[in-house]
Amino acid sequence: MHKGPITISPSRHNRWYERILLNPLIGHFWGLTSIVLGAQFLSYQTWVQNSNQSITLVLLSVIYVISVYLSKNIAKFAGGKALSHILGTSLLAISLAMMVVLLVRIGYARSSLIIGCTLLIAVQLLGVLISRRFRKLKVAIVPSPAIENLLPRNAKNLEFRTLEKPELGETRFDGIVVDMDAELGSDWIRFISHCNISGIPVFNARKVTETLDGKVNLATLQSTDLANLQPQPVYLAAKRAFDIAATLAVAPLLIPVCIVVALLIRLDSPGAAIFVQQRIGKGNTVFRMYKFRSMRPLEEDNAAPQFADQDAHRITRLGAFIRKFRIDELPQFLNVFKGDMSLIGPRPEQPGFVEQFENEVPYYSYRHIVRPGITGWAQVNHGYAADTESTKEKVEHDFYYIKHLSPGLDFLIVIRTLRTIFTGFGAI
Repeated sequence: MHKGPITISPSRHNRWYERILLNPLIGHFWGLTSIVLGAQFLSYQTWVQNSNQSITLVLLSVIYVISVYLSKNIAKFAGGKALSHILGTSLLAISLAMMVVLLVRIGYARSSLIIGCTLLIAVQLLGVLISRRFRKLKVAIVPSPAIENLLPRNAKNLEFRTLEKPELGETRFDGIVVDMDAELGSDWIRFISHCNISGIPVFNARKVTETLDGKVNLATLQSTDLANLQPQPVYLAAKRAFDIAATLAVAPLLIPVCIVVALLIRLDSPGAAIFVQQRIGKGNTVFRMYKFRSMRPLEEDNAAPQFADQDAHRITRLGAFIRKFRIDELPQFLNVFKGDMSLIGPRPEQPGFVEQFENEVPYYSYRHIVRPGITGWAQVNHGYAADTESTKEKVEHDFYYIKHLSPGLDFLIVIRTLRTIFTGFGAI
């Protein structure tokens, strides 16, 4: 049976012309060829004439490979195939390549590089449109009492069809979805076995739903599933090293911005510029989290914790702006450097809420197995929690992040976070 993130390929397209037209390797070959040749001949109307042109074509090839690799790694997560996210990988690949060129001072042909990067974005756009038009996945459902409630029916580019009897008939399917917790008859078990043997993927209904929704259903989570929620120590160590390096790298830019914001806050309303609050971090440890103050101070020193919407009346004029563009979170880079937090992870909660949610939300404290983050999977998918029920949904997103913790998922979160910061719209 399939394990890990679900990635379904159109396996029903097995006729010779379908294999040619929809083969990823052939598609990448033509994509790379069109970018390299197009950049050269649109710029110079001739083949390579000097070393700068050769370096540029090699550079474009590297950019394409990086872009394809990043796109493939985020496509298996919920929302990873969105056009804005795929194009984000192209922009990142271009930025990385240009940083290397500027640092190493490599000679290159400017016109062909610009044209090649434009063609790269066009090829990525064309690939998304072709995928949406010709790669609508068709999945068969083995009927069971609970499966209709397990699977979402609004999945984009995915069609579910419930089988009436244990046979596929003339219809070609990309996979079979089964409720592994249901008791099935011997005919259905034989049918599933034959499908698996013949190369048709068989997927657990819970895993399909988890992948499409980007969250782990706490209602169906079992204690034995916690074994799959153990993050890899090697990646956690690498993640910590990256947090420190990234914080040091952006510090020269952040410090002047933070000084200006702090002064504006003091001028806008009375009170300290920095808001300090106790939060629960990794291993249920308590730490002091820093934020720019965006609200008028409370008169009571020991006020009970409140949900964000309950304190909306206290938000200042400047506070509304810095909250919209997430500027109020900038002081938490100090928490990241100290090791209290990570750049990406579950959002840290107040001790009072943690105590309440541990009694109301199953497995709540397990989210503290990793460092909390400035941004995270729950934040980009759900935003602020307004009650216990919405908190439960955020925890389901947190569990998905912990279960699938990887560079690809972290990169997707970064793209979605940047989109929110630059536009001022979206979750977080």
